[in-house]
Amino acid sequence: MMTNRNITRNTNRKKMPALLLLVVIMLVSACSSPGKGKDGEDGKTIKFAAANIKLYEDTTKLLAAEVEKLGYKLEYTFISDNTQLNEAVESGEVFANYHQHIAFLEEFNELHKTHLVPAFNAFTDRSGLFSKKYNSLNELPDGATFSIPVDPFNNYRTFIMLQDAGLIKLKDGVEPVKVTVRDIVDNPHQFKFKEVDYTMLTRALDDVDAGFLYATLAAEVGLDYNDQALVKEREAFQSPDVITVLEQNKDDEKTKILQQAYQSEVIKQAFKDAYGGKDVLIPGW
Repeated sequence: MMTNRNITRNTNRKKMPALLLLVVIMLVSACSSPGKGKDGEDGKTIKFAAANIKLYEDTTKLLAAEVEKLGYKLEYTFISDNTQLNEAVESGEVFANYHQHIAFLEEFNELHKTHLVPAFNAFTDRSGLFSKKYNSLNELPDGATFSIPVDPFNNYRTFIMLQDAGLIKLKDGVEPVKVTVRDIVDNPHQFKFKEVDYTMLTRALDDVDAGFLYATLAAEVGLDYNDQALVKEREAFQSPDVITVLEQNKDDEKTKILQQAYQSEVIKQAFKDAYGGKDVLIPGW
């Protein structure tokens, strides 16, 4: 005879598969919910990382307000390390970042085997050679010392500008972005080059005859790019700053929202306001 206890136990056994099926259905539904992206973030939230430099911070805060007008939320953080900024996008920790120009991005991909692409142009920060001691290239003495960026993403720029000015000659056949001091084959004025960290370029200008600066860095020390650059980089070699995403997200809806919000009159005006109404930065649209 089957006891009540056995009847209960058998009934529970019959219920177990149904319960398991219900759990599986709930899990599948949660994973495929349209409100969640592949990285687990809310469908209307864009995770964003920017350099903790005033210009990037200020424009990111304005960008957040513009993104909100389009029905999305920009969840942003500021990071000082360029490698961490790119790794955050590569890993999916954030959707996009804002800190680098195209030459830096391309070199980073090559070195780290990452899959980052420019989503759209932000601005161009033009570069040139400046001096606090001399007003023209013709005034530079033989043996003059130039301060130049040590990083490979900017190192070549000074050499290209000096060759354009007819003051040095570079080895034929070398890709411009790969040029280093070792590729100088003719240096009739015996120029010397002092490599310094990017963050020290403005300070280094006090100790050399001339040096490389971006227009924004020049403005920080009271130098005007348009009027005081000894030589300016050719437009063909200028490298626009970009908003960066994973290659697979190039055409994502969130990328389109970011572009619409960033490439606005609000951000364009912010560029002017940051430098006393002057056109130091050139908008990328």
